[in-house]
Amino acid sequence: MNALSRILVFLPFFLLVNTVDAQRVLLVEKAGKFRNYKYFVGDDIILKTAPYNTKHEGVIHEVTDTSILLNFDDEVMIEDIQMVLRPRWGLGLIAKITRIAGAGYFVLDVVNRSINSESPIVTQNTAIISASMVAFSYALLPLQKRRIKRGEKWRVKVLNMSMDDDVPNPFQR
Repeated sequence: MNALSRILVFLPFFLLVNTVDAQRVLLVEKAGKFRNYKYFVGDDIILKTAPYNTKHEGVIHEVTDTSILLNFDDEVMIEDIQMVLRPRWGLGLIAKITRIAGAGYFVLDVVNRSINSESPIVTQNTAIISASMVAFSYALLPLQKRRIKRGEKWRVKVLNMSMDDDVPNPFQR
């Protein structure tokens, strides 16, 4: 291998080393289990905090040892976090599909019956079926976000993965 090909092979690795950054990670974990959720800088998060049951929603811009910064202006203390809400994409998708299907079925049947000049344009069956599909989609709304309550089962903490000198290392004395 000549020198130019070696440089071209190793250049991407050297460029990647500059982009890798040690950081702090917000960890929501189930105590004693392998179940956990990691939130990095740039991730979306929805939280409820203790004093006033306030809902905070946004993008994580900074994680410190005691707080996280959302949307550059909303600082949330780690010990104030009472609940983390995680979206369930499957239930959200089912809710959207059934809402669109219920409204689409209603519109399609009404247009079809008006084109064919049938006497009740909206039949009782059409109204019941489309209304039940739309009602089912709205009944799924409270289930779309999983509530992870901080307490005996779940805990929230910050993992410090930086290699700074101010981080104590138990192996160096």
